[in-house]
Amino acid sequence: MTGRSGVAHPRPGRRASFPDNLPDPGPAAAIAIAAGRFEITLAGRTATMDLTRLPGRASLARSFTQALWQACQVGGPAGTVRTAMSLTEAVHRFWRYLDATGSSVHALADMDVTTIEGFDAWMDERGQHPNHRRHQMGDVVMLLRLADAGEPGRLSEEASRRLFYVSTRPGVPPRPRDAYGDNVRAALKAATRADVAAIVQRFRPVLAQECETRIDRLEMDAFAEIDRFGFITVKHDLFRQLYGARNYAGISNEGLSDRMHGTRHLLLGDLIALFVLLSLETGLEIEAIKTLRADCLKNPSSGYVEIEYCKRRARHAEWKRLRVRDGGSGTPGGLLRLAIQWTATARRHLGSEQLFTYYCRGRLTDVVLPMQSARKVWVKHHGLQDDDGKPLKLCLSRLRKTHKSAWYRKTGGQLRRFAVGHTVEVAANHYGDIPALRPIHEATIAEALMDAVEDALQPTVLTPEAEAKVLAAPSSAQPGFPEGLATDVPAMLAGEQDVWLASCSGFYSSPFATSGEACPVPFWGCLECRNGVITTRKLPALMAFLDFVVDQRKVLSEADWQAKFGRAHHRIVAQILPQFSEPDLAAARALAASQSAQIYLPPEAGLA
Repeated sequence: MTGRSGVAHPRPGRRASFPDNLPDPGPAAAIAIAAGRFEITLAGRTATMDLTRLPGRASLARSFTQALWQACQVGGPAGTVRTAMSLTEAVHRFWRYLDATGSSVHALADMDVTTIEGFDAWMDERGQHPNHRRHQMGDVVMLLRLADAGEPGRLSEEASRRLFYVSTRPGVPPRPRDAYGDNVRAALKAATRADVAAIVQRFRPVLAQECETRIDRLEMDAFAEIDRFGFITVKHDLFRQLYGARNYAGISNEGLSDRMHGTRHLLLGDLIALFVLLSLETGLEIEAIKTLRADCLKNPSSGYVEIEYCKRRARHAEWKRLRVRDGGSGTPGGLLRLAIQWTATARRHLGSEQLFTYYCRGRLTDVVLPMQSARKVWVKHHGLQDDDGKPLKLCLSRLRKTHKSAWYRKTGGQLRRFAVGHTVEVAANHYGDIPALRPIHEATIAEALMDAVEDALQPTVLTPEAEAKVLAAPSSAQPGFPEGLATDVPAMLAGEQDVWLASCSGFYSSPFATSGEACPVPFWGCLECRNGVITTRKLPALMAFLDFVVDQRKVLSEADWQAKFGRAHHRIVAQILPQFSEPDLAAARALAASQSAQIYLPPEAGLA
């Protein structure tokens, strides 16, 4: 996937033309409002809005019906059937509030601030979630605004001003959707690719066979009916005869209709696999995948192709393009080409331009139906589990976060490369700041702090060349030498102030104790002290201590060894020894091996 999106490169505008004679919506609106029931078609889906069950308050019901009808028209706030159903649910809830409180409001003119505020308080008292409460409150306020605009002057001035805002009660920050873990992501990909392979096998043409039995002849006639009309119902005579013949022969009829239609069309379970794989591979929103058109592939070039899709949430910039890899079925472009091929027959029968046309519930459709139960069946069929070993709860809206999480790790957290299809701010807040990526962020911060601590606490390492320069001009201002040196430089380099594993430039001015007190840290603490000075004379001691640390690794658990000696081992091996030449290190190893046990005492012991 690449980072090119249609938002950054808007297409040139085109002239818009409108029909000369548009039908007057007035009569249709009047009929719908009077009946309290009307049909809507939004985003390719049709539904019936029914407000006939609102008890009493006929005048107020008429005002709400008119507002709902207006909201569901082209350009209205209800852009989808789901939003329109949410508005209808909010109206019914508002009516239950009026009945429960014995309100005297029977018309729009009776609506006052107390009634509007009371609905908010009533939902709060009933323990409704704050965010759901604000959503329901917003729906009612929006319908009241439309009603006020449709019947100006009916609402009082105070009530009209109250409609400027939704609620004064606070909500709670929504819990962001998290990405699935890497194991779940890999399992989902494996399951979907297995399903794609099965679909490919299912759509392969079958060699013509002789009709030896009555069941064979009935199957051939049933398939001919499917080819002619697109599908065959379970009540069709041919299907019923085939069902009876198979049942009489002792052949299982479970899923017979889906198996027969599955050789010609996609099924609902196939859509789940395709949606999951496309979202994991491209990061497209599920709602955008559902509404892809058959001509969504644009500008194929050099192994890449652009997917044209509609993102309804992006107001004024709904149509976008995403450039993806194109090739075999393992690429997003190749997978979409297969889907176009698989759905060609269904699209021809329906006369639809939607890509995902399929067979479901005894008919062909180009509308993606609810998939909750089908998702559970699909997860159970593949035995998918979450990170805790429990059956996976497949949430399609989390797949985009899963793709973004993998892309974030691949780009190393570089937001400019990570932000694909949205701004850097949205990428950081909505897709970078998620629980799945929190361990990476915390580990990065911890690593940065450790680097800072190591730089601040590491001792001074003097190679033989640097030591000669210091002896030539013994000053505490030497480059790389400890600042604020409170000791005699020649005496320190001569070994008169040797302690533990280093020479000490301030044994009584330790950063780990009060000035004037002896240093209290363990002897390997010199490796993380700013007063420590490592010279070639201390290399044998370091070599002996390193051998001791390595031996301890054999008798201690890994956790205990890391807690006691991990930092010291890393400091010696990675930061101190590499600064000395190989001859110096070889001489130190030989000297350490020839001596008996090393003893390192502080200067007050008199054994420098």
